[in-house]
Amino acid sequence: MIISENKIVNAITNLKKGNIIIYATDTLYGLSADATNTSAIQKINNLKKRNSPLSVMIDDIKSIKKYANLDSNTFNKINKILPGPFTILLKAKKNNLSYLVQNESDKIGIRIPNTMFCLNLLKKYKKPIITTSINIHDKEPLNNIDEIERNFPDINIYKNGINKSSKGSTIIDFTFDKPKVIRQGDGEYIL
Repeated sequence: MIISENKIVNAITNLKKGNIIIYATDTLYGLSADATNTSAIQKINNLKKRNSPLSVMIDDIKSIKKYANLDSNTFNKINKILPGPFTILLKAKKNNLSYLVQNESDKIGIRIPNTMFCLNLLKKYKKPIITTSINIHDKEPLNNIDEIERNFPDINIYKNGINKSSKGSTIIDFTFDKPKVIRQGDGEYIL
């Protein structure tokens, strides 16, 4: 699918204004905001009716070192699965992200989806953005674009036209000696 430069520019404009956007990832559609903008993240928390740690999306594996402690062994393991349908948990470093990202956790969730829209957006925006499923706390995520548009008419949506079932990203905690799968999603991880 061809990525419209106008869509990327429009998404960046919305993020800079503190707006929430919706976009397609390689798993579910996601809600997003600038990960350094506390008031924008609060809008997501209000929408989801929850207040817990959120994952960030970045554009490449090398950038992980800005936000998390990463030894070479863990880097090699992560390099085999990202970009892809995984969220990785690592020990967080002191960073410039909003305190709402980690929400008092000593870990940070990081995602690098394997979609050109997300990767191009992140390369051009040059800051991490929040990535979270479109759902109210404890409810199933919305992944049907027609339903998303009906429920969120005031949020800019960058769609790819695909309605598919997804279990979301597989969450793997790399803070243990042996990585631990916290949630099995679309990504298959061989321990």
